[in-house]
Amino acid sequence: MAWCYQYCLLNSRVWYRHCTHLPSKVQPLLPLLLVIPVGLLDVNLLGGSHMLIDHLIALPSHSAAFASLFGLLSIYFVVRFVGSMLSYGAPVPGGIFMPILVLGAILGALLATLLIHLHLLAAGNYINLVVIGMAAYFGAIEKVPFTAICLLTEMVGTMEQILPMLIVTFIAYTVNDLLGGRPIYAALREEMFGLGQTS
Repeated sequence: MAWCYQYCLLNSRVWYRHCTHLPSKVQPLLPLLLVIPVGLLDVNLLGGSHMLIDHLIALPSHSAAFASLFGLLSIYFVVRFVGSMLSYGAPVPGGIFMPILVLGAILGALLATLLIHLHLLAAGNYINLVVIGMAAYFGAIEKVPFTAICLLTEMVGTMEQILPMLIVTFIAYTVNDLLGGRPIYAALREEMFGLGQTS
């Protein structure tokens, strides 16, 4: 998933340039226009990313059915992923730090929901997988596993999940590396200054 994020992000501006039927002055409005129906669908998908992560942590207590929870989390992931690509690709300033953490949290919640449903994980460990997902996704995309682990350990204020976080983050990092992933900020810098070619 980290490689897919990198690929889409690095090509998002290229895809915008190929939208010749959409005037360049209108392209910055595309993310704004798409946010309106998303906000009407579920307001939790908008606003500060910390609010969505808090909502993800509280979700299992509100939804007992596996299919509905897994489906909702999948929709959250797709909407946030596409929204991240559209907002970064638009010719306006946009960041990727918090979107990466949110997508990692959603992936962690998806995996936790599946493992709990299969009785392979105790329900009390749901929040741990959300945090581990954030570290793994961030560490793989940014290609800074130790920074990701330190950042998330500091954010949650505990070291109890540091060993699983270390293992999962390095697995995600290695898989992304084997697929040819590059550090995202270095790749974006190369793209910005024309130093490299986009995949």
